[in-house]
Amino acid sequence: MANKTIDKHHLHRWLTAAVALPILAAIIAIGPGWLLLALVLLVTAGGLLELSGLLLAGTKAWLRTLTCSMGLLLPLATYWKGLLGLTVATVSIVFVALAMHLFVYARQEKVLPSLGATVFSQLYIPFLISHVLLLFRLPSGRHWIFLLFFVVFSCDTGAYYVGHRWGRHKLWPAVSPGKTIEGAIGGLLSSVAMSLLVGTLLPLDVATVGFLLALGFVMALVGQVGDLMESMLKRVSQVKDAGGILPGHGGLLDRLDSLIFAFPVMYYGVVFFT
Repeated sequence: MANKTIDKHHLHRWLTAAVALPILAAIIAIGPGWLLLALVLLVTAGGLLELSGLLLAGTKAWLRTLTCSMGLLLPLATYWKGLLGLTVATVSIVFVALAMHLFVYARQEKVLPSLGATVFSQLYIPFLISHVLLLFRLPSGRHWIFLLFFVVFSCDTGAYYVGHRWGRHKLWPAVSPGKTIEGAIGGLLSSVAMSLLVGTLLPLDVATVGFLLALGFVMALVGQVGDLMESMLKRVSQVKDAGGILPGHGGLLDRLDSLIFAFPVMYYGVVFFT
């Protein structure tokens, strides 16, 4: 019975990927910038809705709605003015959150949990995700995004299947009991190999072999940290999946957990080291 459940889970996982990945690839390869922006806005809104359900469930409904709405300003500002736009929008939203809690929750004990969750939601989802729009603006930006997705997805896949086949030693049972050291190593090796393979095939003239190897290694590390981070949020909230919108993958946060950290790391890595 367990094997049938696993097989069904794998089928849903691969069917979802078979539908979503060609659409994503087309948007990255030939889509105009505004179409990528629309996708980022859609994902940001969905991710914030899931995160608010985890962290802001006990707050006022209008505050959750405002938090999700404010988060959309970050990718919009990034698309309009690049890194400057992202910086200004982030600072503005933090100020708004502070002022809002000052006047609404003055001297109430729950002000700090609500304020912390609101600001964290903005930094964790829209701020980090907006870096894919910054990456898109770089020379060969589309190719860098392709490399990012190949590396991150190969890390997730390698960790998942190596962990299921050979996993014996728990990686961090207090946060995610299912993850193993063997799976983490499998993901790291898959990430490094994919970075080197795809990076040499794509027209990235400034990407040396050393840079690609280092990139694969670092992306594997931050991707798995992002995965553990999201597992911690779900564990604290006592839920198995952040949502159920993606069959076989759970919610958007369950699929974005590795990418959330990968976007800024890839962007700043390319900017500073190429």
